[in-house]
Amino acid sequence: MGRAWTTRDEVRTERFDGIEHLKNPIGNSQIEIVQLGRGMLSGEILHGQIKDIAFSRGQFSLGVRATGVFSPAKTVVGILLACSGASRSLGAPVLPGDVLVHPPGAEHDRLYEGAARFAGVMCDPAEILNLFAAEQQVSDREFWTKRRHFRLSDRRTGELGALLALLAGRLHHGGIPSGAAADYWKRTILDAFVGPVAMEPGAGKERPIPSSTRIVHDAERYLKESGNRAVHVSEICRQIKVRRRTLYRAFNEALGIGPIEFLRTKRLSMVHVRLRQASPAETGVLDIASEFGFLEFGRFAQQYRALFGEYPSETLGRNASRKRPESQAAVPSDLARFA
Repeated sequence: MGRAWTTRDEVRTERFDGIEHLKNPIGNSQIEIVQLGRGMLSGEILHGQIKDIAFSRGQFSLGVRATGVFSPAKTVVGILLACSGASRSLGAPVLPGDVLVHPPGAEHDRLYEGAARFAGVMCDPAEILNLFAAEQQVSDREFWTKRRHFRLSDRRTGELGALLALLAGRLHHGGIPSGAAADYWKRTILDAFVGPVAMEPGAGKERPIPSSTRIVHDAERYLKESGNRAVHVSEICRQIKVRRRTLYRAFNEALGIGPIEFLRTKRLSMVHVRLRQASPAETGVLDIASEFGFLEFGRFAQQYRALFGEYPSETLGRNASRKRPESQAAVPSDLARFA
């Protein structure tokens, strides 16, 4: 969605069967995904746009961790619609209906322990200020420059899903007229995500990054700087200057698993993405596995199969005949089952 949109392209649904397609949940963001659940992940995302406001709604079938920055210049508001397991943001529990505000440049760190459904909107910060121009606290620009987590008493996720389905149908069947009609729909979609905040501004807590999450980020940053090679826990502790017990406690608090298991899972996810993008005629499994520090290839293949439900050679082999993810204009009947 980093391109100019035509009326025909203002809404589309993408069905997918791999973690790499969750990297762009809304707008032109690029989020890093680590698969935590075992098996082959699948799902779909509806992408839409009205002028300069992007929105999305999606679902995926397995637990994942998502990190990164949605946008350096735009505000992103996300809502958890449902999750079959626990969900956390920066270590804090996230319940269905919770509203999370990510200001421009803010770091996103989200854990889903099961299949989930979500919705999001991306816009210029000025659009939210314009929506709340008649209010006091929530019309203050400073209020929206902080990462916030709202747990509102009146949060109807079903109504939000129905609204996005209706809007998708209108965009598909001729689009939204310019002028006052477009402005009305922009206000409507923003109000569906953040409107209740005007009634309960105190329900939103500023979300600083807790120490456990910072330690995890420092460990991941060192791993990346090390070229994604296999790194021993003792080396990580020395480089980021924390005790081993502190490192283990931080990973368990932030992610629910120990550092060795998570870092291995992260490298396996990176291998999976690379295999999904590679050409069988130009590269091999061993080349990619070695690039990410897996040198015991038999053990690597078993670990890969345990996580993704197939051997790495099968992932690479499917590339020769696999089509790109299905993309089609969304209509209300296609979306009704997600409302």
